[in-house]
Amino acid sequence: MEQPQQIPLFFIIGRPRTGTTLLQSLFDAHPNIMIPWECQFVLNLFPAYGKITQWTEKDLDLFYSDLLKQWQFSSWNINQVRLKADLMNCQGSHSYRDICQVVYLNYISLFPKERISIIGDKNHGYTIYTERLLRMYPEAKFIYILRDYRDNFHSVNRVDFEVPVVSLVVYKWKYFYQKALTAAKKHPDSFYFLRYEDLVSEPEKYFRKIADFLDIPYLPEVFNFYKVKSRAEETYPAEVLEKHHKSLFNPINTSRLGLWKKSMSETQVRIADQVAGRYAEMAGYERKYQGFSLWIAILALPGVFYAKIIYLMTSLFDRFPYRLREKILSKGPLLLARLFSGLFRRKS
Repeated sequence: MEQPQQIPLFFIIGRPRTGTTLLQSLFDAHPNIMIPWECQFVLNLFPAYGKITQWTEKDLDLFYSDLLKQWQFSSWNINQVRLKADLMNCQGSHSYRDICQVVYLNYISLFPKERISIIGDKNHGYTIYTERLLRMYPEAKFIYILRDYRDNFHSVNRVDFEVPVVSLVVYKWKYFYQKALTAAKKHPDSFYFLRYEDLVSEPEKYFRKIADFLDIPYLPEVFNFYKVKSRAEETYPAEVLEKHHKSLFNPINTSRLGLWKKSMSETQVRIADQVAGRYAEMAGYERKYQGFSLWIAILALPGVFYAKIIYLMTSLFDRFPYRLREKILSKGPLLLARLFSGLFRRKS
């Protein structure tokens, strides 16, 4: 098989419930972009396969088997028989990047595609691995999408995949933003920061800016992304749509802005403002409470401590052998979340 032409990549990063899926949907509606649903396979499988340059049938079979086990890969609209056949055609001299590109291009979008000029990958977890991704994809670009940390908490509080403790959620918001700012300082041409509030208030203006950043044509028809509802219902199980796309079958609107003002208690707002600290203003958000309170710091402590433990353990597990790391990460975070939720949920 000839060496495939390597297609450039970009990554959508940021915290969950900040508009990353909305942005992914806009890109998915673009005919020149392939952007599958979220699955962190590129980073997860790299320790086991990243150094292979001569791929055997056994290597590719193992890669395919491990790929199917990746969290959320089962949600992809993909023909597994075709994918495996395409992978098996990659025996011989290929980079890990080439193999991953085959996976990306096997995704079946709900939108018609023409020549693919760029591949996108939306994944929140990639935010803390941008340096690693840049070593794999030196030309990669990153779009970091922000949302008011209080609205972010309001949104997280409505789902079941994160512990809805205000100090925990806001500390994660700040931690991710810090990571992105640090990476952007080292690679200023590789990062674009976008606020959710700006995107939904002036979508044409900001999508045009993003298109310029990625060097792709601006196409206003991407704003019709929500019109594929019937096609999506025919393609995906109802529970998958409920989790991934429930709010994305409507035109872009500003109805989700400022909901924290009615849903959060004054104590929760004080905790959020204090934990976010100066990073709130750096991101363009005004804190209601700017002074320091020891009592608020005490209330925030369990969530902040838990978040720090998570990131410490993540750093530690990254050094483990691939198979052991996969076993721990497949069960560990859920067990920790259940334990913490039971102990501290009522304390915020």
